[in-house]
Amino acid sequence: MKKIVFAITVLSFISCNAQKRNIGLTELPGQAQSFVTTYYPSQAISYIIEEKDTHSTEYEIHFSGSAEVEFDAAGLWKEVEANASVIPPGLLPKKISAYLAKNYKGQNIEKIERKNWGYKVECFSDLELEFDKNGDFLRIDS
Repeated sequence: MKKIVFAITVLSFISCNAQKRNIGLTELPGQAQSFVTTYYPSQAISYIIEEKDTHSTEYEIHFSGSAEVEFDAAGLWKEVEANASVIPPGLLPKKISAYLAKNYKGQNIEKIERKNWGYKVECFSDLELEFDKNGDFLRIDS
């Protein structure tokens, strides 16, 4: 029993002990590098953080223009936050862009998150919309 308790304690400590380090652009997965050159070609990077724990690796880029992007271990974007800037054109799936243009013209996007069920879009007006993986509108998130 003591061995089991000890093993659980050690595993808990290890899993809670995430390691963060600053890295350069070339240390990102290829897909994340391609994302940066496609959507933020003229933005200077303030810093990039790699965060590793026992179960996952994530990357976070902070641009000098105040935008922030989070990537998973494979380099797929998980979250893009515009802050004082704008979400790059073409980043949103076309179906979502069309829905927003038709139903929420003039709303500026503050943040988009890719979830396992689809997308969550937050506007600067605090409006939050959810879309499925195909880009079909699901609901307004309250």
